[in-house]
Amino acid sequence: MLGENFHGLATRSLGALALAAGLIAGSIPLAAAATPASSVAPVAREASVTVASELSIDLPARVRTTANLNLRTGPSTAYSVLLSIPKGTSVPVLGRASSGWYKVSYSGRTGYVSDYYVVAANVRTLDSLNLRTGTSTSYRILITIPKGTTVPAYARASNGWYKVSYDGFTGWVSGTYVTTYPKPPSAPLYSGPNRTSRVVLTFDDCPRTLNEYKAAIDYAASANIGLVLAPTGDCIASYKSRYGVDLPSLARAKGQWVINHSISHPDLRPLSCQQAGAQLSGTGVHTNFGRPPYGAVDGSVRCGYDSRGMAMWIWTRDTEDWDVKSKSITISRASAAVPGDTVLMHMQWYGFSPDSLRQIKANLANRGIGVCRAYRGSDGAGSIVRTSVKLPSSLPC
Repeated sequence: MLGENFHGLATRSLGALALAAGLIAGSIPLAAAATPASSVAPVAREASVTVASELSIDLPARVRTTANLNLRTGPSTAYSVLLSIPKGTSVPVLGRASSGWYKVSYSGRTGYVSDYYVVAANVRTLDSLNLRTGTSTSYRILITIPKGTTVPAYARASNGWYKVSYDGFTGWVSGTYVTTYPKPPSAPLYSGPNRTSRVVLTFDDCPRTLNEYKAAIDYAASANIGLVLAPTGDCIASYKSRYGVDLPSLARAKGQWVINHSISHPDLRPLSCQQAGAQLSGTGVHTNFGRPPYGAVDGSVRCGYDSRGMAMWIWTRDTEDWDVKSKSITISRASAAVPGDTVLMHMQWYGFSPDSLRQIKANLANRGIGVCRAYRGSDGAGSIVRTSVKLPSSLPC
């Protein structure tokens, strides 16, 4: 079956599937700006912009196929097939239709492919940048986009200005100050940056109490266990509000690693790329790896993670501790891990305790398998070292 039919082809609006992009504002003085907000837009013709049915986007988006993908003469399955793009092929994106389908070139032919399989590239701001009503500094300012803000980019005018949305406004920003956003780190979806044969014990969501959290990370450090924690943004905000503590910071100080797990743990698949990306910011962990809630991934989810420069890290072994609600079963399932496994557990259940960690490590050791070690610097020796906010491409387990 061809890829465009594999997941169905519900038509999506352009807004819902806007390219996730961060725009980089240069050092142009904001005052060099434009006419005041009360000014009337100039009579001069605006730079030409392609019509909505075929937006001109020169961002280096790529198509990733999970099956052979039809290249068609138009942006829906109603159009004839030009050829089939083989599974795993990457092609440049030339434009985008209002249906969300992308215009691409492959093997000397130009046509359209289903947007489900397209992941957009990203760009980022270097400084504050004015969002204007038109495609030059002659147009009035709608709002100023702060430095480093990620916003969706919809189109590009012939003079290089980009049409974007920010804080409820849609307008244009200078393309002079746009550069390519760094790509997410390259890592396998299920095993993340663990390149070793050691088992990584990971814990999602939120601890039941601050004392239990501290007890678990303290023990992990003392037992030379390097955990990967994925708290939600709501969890982090709650503990910060109630106790004045930052859970990620506490864990990093103990040589543990922390990744993103969204703000409120929704299934990201029904969301647009922009909405999915928004769930990865705010009160959530700002880093370069994240775990999609429920391990649920589709094109919009991939786009959301790419828009934040974040790689996804799911798991290879699920203890289903949330379902069994049994300490002994959770320990048994985690202890059955094989070399290189990423084991999923949750901070609010029975695996997240000194005794459970002790038993899991001992059981694995009895089978000749080690767990990821607490971070002690690049040489792995000496005392515990605070981990970085961003994870290395190869986890020092």
